[in-house]
Amino acid sequence: MKSPVSISFVAVGAAQFAAKSLVRFKPGRTGEAPSWEGRGADMTTHEVGTPITDRAYWEGRYALCTLTFRKEDGSELEISDAVAAVSRERRIVCTAITGRDGTVKEYINDGDWNINIVVGVQAVRGGVITDDYPTEELRQLREFMDEKKPLSVYSAFLDIFDITKVVIKNYSATQATEANYQAVSISAVSDEDYEIYSNEY
Repeated sequence: MKSPVSISFVAVGAAQFAAKSLVRFKPGRTGEAPSWEGRGADMTTHEVGTPITDRAYWEGRYALCTLTFRKEDGSELEISDAVAAVSRERRIVCTAITGRDGTVKEYINDGDWNINIVVGVQAVRGGVITDDYPTEELRQLREFMDEKKPLSVYSAFLDIFDITKVVIKNYSATQATEANYQAVSISAVSDEDYEIYSNEY
């Protein structure tokens, strides 16, 4: 039996790769600055309310939803930079009745969840982000994507929709050699365990 292997991807949000530009604004006031003296009372201060709009507060912070894949043998892959989208179709049979407008709807069941995930893979060497193409990290991701069995999955976002297991349908990546960051798109479908009972003996 293979021993569980834990692999962690460290990713940086796209904001850290965006070009930083300095925007200069013309002064809004050209006359003399206002004076607060003689207003009849001392100035009072208040704590900053939420949300926090100071950009410096968010620098170096992550507000992403970590996603973890797990194989049946226990090996795990944790992805720090993952954005998921889910959709589900409800199976309903619509029957038209002569002489009546509209249709009669019969609910059958809920279909599987269709899941689209975009992950960001970054080169990490010795626990430090480096300016290298993430070749090894992509190979590790591919090992999980090529698994021919369902994968257990966990993220705070997917947990809201009770999605705990997925089957990978396809995945794609467009080479990005201008940075040490590679985006990969994953398409999956939910897979849940079922118990079927029979009354025939």
